[in-house]
Amino acid sequence: MSTAGVPPGERIAFWEAYNADALVGLRCSSLSETGLDASLANYMLDGMRLADISGNTHQIERSPALVRSCPKNSIFACQVVEGRAYFIQHERCEIVDAGETIVYDTRRPYIFGFPTGMRQFLIDLPADDFRLRFGVDPARLPLKLAARAGREMLLGRTLRHRLDAFVHHPTHAATAPLALHATVLLESMLRCEMRGSAGSTPALSYLLSAKQLIAERLADPALRPQAVADALGLSLRHLNRLFATDGQSLDEYIWSKRASLALADLLDPALRGVAIGEIAFRWGFSSHAHFSRAIRERYGASPSALRAQKRDGGGAAD
Repeated sequence: MSTAGVPPGERIAFWEAYNADALVGLRCSSLSETGLDASLANYMLDGMRLADISGNTHQIERSPALVRSCPKNSIFACQVVEGRAYFIQHERCEIVDAGETIVYDTRRPYIFGFPTGMRQFLIDLPADDFRLRFGVDPARLPLKLAARAGREMLLGRTLRHRLDAFVHHPTHAATAPLALHATVLLESMLRCEMRGSAGSTPALSYLLSAKQLIAERLADPALRPQAVADALGLSLRHLNRLFATDGQSLDEYIWSKRASLALADLLDPALRGVAIGEIAFRWGFSSHAHFSRAIRERYGASPSALRAQKRDGGGAAD
């Protein structure tokens, strides 16, 4: 979609109406004498959406009134590819340069401005399971993921290249692998920002490869740490040392991801009729007892209690 074929005086209203229907309710303004010149392409991935947005100088605002009248239950991760931006939310202002990413909650008012020509990739993530998938409380947002040297720069650049390659040649077969890889990269970027980075760039490459492999095979009950190490051609001891830089062992990482994704299914209203045992086996747990123990240890209650809590409107445990 592009504003190019719309009369200049009607472009703002057109852009606002299209975004309200396709992305998020917002108000837009532009200081360009030629009018707003913007385009947006939307892609449905597996468990997320991707938008490729380009434009000249403009500002968007999601006011408290719009948050109420046009609700959007999403977390956005926006990577600035070209230009520079400023972002204001929750009494914080961030300058976001090309190569950097801002992660924010659409359920709170914000202003996002672009003083020059711009392009950004926007990843639209469900807010309900954001904490489970990425280990970050939405209350801590917004977070700017800076493009510092080393690990952070490699992560951001890898994400940009993956997204750019997809939008240039989008295929249905590529949507699920891209969603998995984007999740792994965003998780690593958030971890670097919140906990600091450690280790060398080659070590990070092995970590990303391991996490990508785990994401692809997480539902396979035969997936074990040794299988991951063998697939990468590394010793299990060395791979565990790499995962230790993230604060956990390889085995802990595998089971924490299984538990978080299983809990997301458990709390999904669309899967309310699916038996707890079926969800457990779907994510590689060997028995109902094993699943119950893992969920209780991680989330403080049994799977049935957490599902009932969600059904009764109490939300998920932290």
